[in-house]
Amino acid sequence: MTRTRGATIVLAALVAAAAFPIAARAECYLESVASPEEIAGGWTIHEDRRIVKQEDGAPYERDGAGNWFVDRETTTLPICSVFDDLGGYSLRGYMLQPVVTKSQVQICKATADGGSVPFVPKDAKPRPADTAYEVYEPYDRPYAGSCPPPAPDPVPKLR
Repeated sequence: MTRTRGATIVLAALVAAAAFPIAARAECYLESVASPEEIAGGWTIHEDRRIVKQEDGAPYERDGAGNWFVDRETTTLPICSVFDDLGGYSLRGYMLQPVVTKSQVQICKATADGGSVPFVPKDAKPRPADTAYEVYEPYDRPYAGSCPPPAPDPVPKLR
C-alpha cells in the first residue's frame, strides 16, 4: 500500500467518524459479557460516564455587557460495570472509548449597575463539607474566579 493510499483511508475514516458521531460511539451491552442464562438469572449492567478531563477556552463577553462565557471541552470515559444475580460486582466490567463534548458555559452574569457577578447554575453542586481531606473532582462546579474575568495574556509565557 502506498503512503498516499494509506493517508486517504485514514482521512476517510476520520471524516466518517466526524460526520456520523453516533455510529462511532458505543454503548454498554450486557450481551457482550454474559450468557443468556446469566442474563435471565438476573445479571445487570450499569453505565457510568466519568469526567476525566475538562478544559475551558478564553472567556468572552456575549449578550450584553457583563455576561461572560467560556467554551468548554469535556472528555468522559464510559465505564460498564457488570453485576451478578446476587448484586456482586463482576470482573467482566469494561471501558469504552472516551467521548468528547463541547459546550458553552456562562461564568458571569450582568448586574443592574453595569457590573457582573459569578453565575451559578441551578444544578451546580457545591463541594460536600465532608470531603475537606479527600481528593475531590473539581468538575461541574460553579465558577470561582473574579467577574469580569481577567483578560488573557496577549503574549503566552514560555514553559
